Amino acid sequence: MVTISNGIMTAKIDEKGAQLSSFASAKKEYVWQGDPAIWTKHAPVLFPFVGRLPEGMYAVNGRKYGPVPCHGFAPTMNYLVESWEESSCTLLMVKDASVSALYPFDFDFRVRFEIEDKTLTVSYLVTNRGKDDMYYGLGSHPAINVPIKEGIPFEDYYVEFPDAGDVKRRIFTPGVLDTGISQDYPLDNKRLHLRHNLFDNDAVCLENTGYRAVLKTDLDSATVTVCYPGTRWCAFWHKIGMAAPYVCFEPWFTLPGHEGLNDLAEREDSLHLCPGKSARHIMTITVAE
Repeated sequence: MVTISNGIMTAKIDEKGAQLSSFASAKKEYVWQGDPAIWTKHAPVLFPFVGRLPEGMYAVNGRKYGPVPCHGFAPTMNYLVESWEESSCTLLMVKDASVSALYPFDFDFRVRFEIEDKTLTVSYLVTNRGKDDMYYGLGSHPAINVPIKEGIPFEDYYVEFPDAGDVKRRIFTPGVLDTGISQDYPLDNKRLHLRHNLFDNDAVCLENTGYRAVLKTDLDSATVTVCYPGTRWCAFWHKIGMAAPYVCFEPWFTLPGHEGLNDLAEREDSLHLCPGKSARHIMTITVAE
């Protein structure tokens, strides 16, 4: 476990999966601690796929690969601590033979964590080391404790999107594959009100939310703000069929697989890197107490 701190906030990152396991102040823990009776994870890194693929399979230029687990292999890989300072660290995926069998690209994948004031910045750094164009998916999945303040009911919280436009919901199949269909999803004064049965059909995936989502309640001033610049979709989820005391903020650069369209080079949402090029994608989590 890697621990970084700036004296105000402390973050803990597990080398298994480069997973954020804690983001806390002296007063409060903000990240779900993984109760095994509900959901054991905290903040999986989604790479090189978001969500599921049809039968776990996909293709690149006509050649099939898989089966790949939900959210790709990044959540189960080991990572090398490449740098570690007081308030920041960088973890590098340690690739093995299983990666080459599942994914035909030569790449480096790093996850960097930096704390400044009460903000944690998570950066995903992808480099194409190969001679061919590289296609990939990417997403975040941090689970934030709800309520923020003990004693306030889950249903008194909402997620506010200050910069939202005409919000739409992406429609998934019962197997949580993308249908390619987006439907109008009107919000209440730019607010998504939380209730446990909101997630009975799995994740609520929204687009046109702007790049900020603020967890808040009218009964207290404490908030958690997640920013996801450049991210087209943001999904929200907790364990289905349970009164789980958290909500996952899931900024997604790409979507789950689509029945009948599984070639990465043909998917309109695939991220693309030319040989020798790198890309940096970020998410921030800011708390106000």
